[in-house]
Amino acid sequence: MPLTPSHKGAVCSDCQGRLEDAVTAACGHTFCRLCLPLPPQMGAQPSSRVLLCPVCQEKEQTEPVLVPVPLGPLGETYCEEHGEKIYFFCENDAEFLCVFCREGPSHQAHAVGFLDEAIQPYRDRLRGRLEALITERDEIEDMKSREDQKLQVLLAQIESKKRHVEATFERLQQELGEQQRLLLARLTELERQIWKERDKYISKLSEEVARLGTQVKELEEKCQQPASELLQGTAQQLERLIKTVFQMELCCPLEANRGARRRLL
Repeated sequence: MPLTPSHKGAVCSDCQGRLEDAVTAACGHTFCRLCLPLPPQMGAQPSSRVLLCPVCQEKEQTEPVLVPVPLGPLGETYCEEHGEKIYFFCENDAEFLCVFCREGPSHQAHAVGFLDEAIQPYRDRLRGRLEALITERDEIEDMKSREDQKLQVLLAQIESKKRHVEATFERLQQELGEQQRLLLARLTELERQIWKERDKYISKLSEEVARLGTQVKELEEKCQQPASELLQGTAQQLERLIKTVFQMELCCPLEANRGARRRLL
């Protein structure tokens, strides 16, 4: 049945007080239900009663045209058809019923119960669903917490690995730097030795060139001498000059430092 909410601040046309269980006649006057007299023809069935307006009674004595409209106190719900309070609920039609609606033929074979009783299964279902949602929410929060803990552990492991890698490469850089300094020092020393040996070698070569030049000049002069003068020298002296030219040996600085070069290069 359609429901009509309570009217706030309405005044009864008969007692001029605040409306209580108000009804409105077809003529437009609104009264408290207790202020409205019931005519004799209302009969035994409450659903067939006819209400007459006390203000328009003389004009409407023969026209029972009052239409009850539920106004009621604030917060209460009333049946629009009968103006009675709603106490029942029809499970089949999902409708709110007053006493007269419940006794009517439309709901005789239906499952009808009191509002408090009818609403309890729904409350239980809602409560069950609420508990399930709370459980699901708690499980998701626990899962989120566990995953967050795993993530924190993983991030800590990554940070530790980063520090280890940085420390390892820093140590390697220090070791490589030390090795670099040692190798550069050795190469510098080798370079110094090579230059020293080279200067010594060049000096010896220069001396030998000068000596050989003297011998060349001496031999050239010998070759220009007449046979009598050339033969005045002994054979031993000639042999000495020839051997001196071909038996001269000098040590190259590259050969002298070959071992050091093999160790460093």
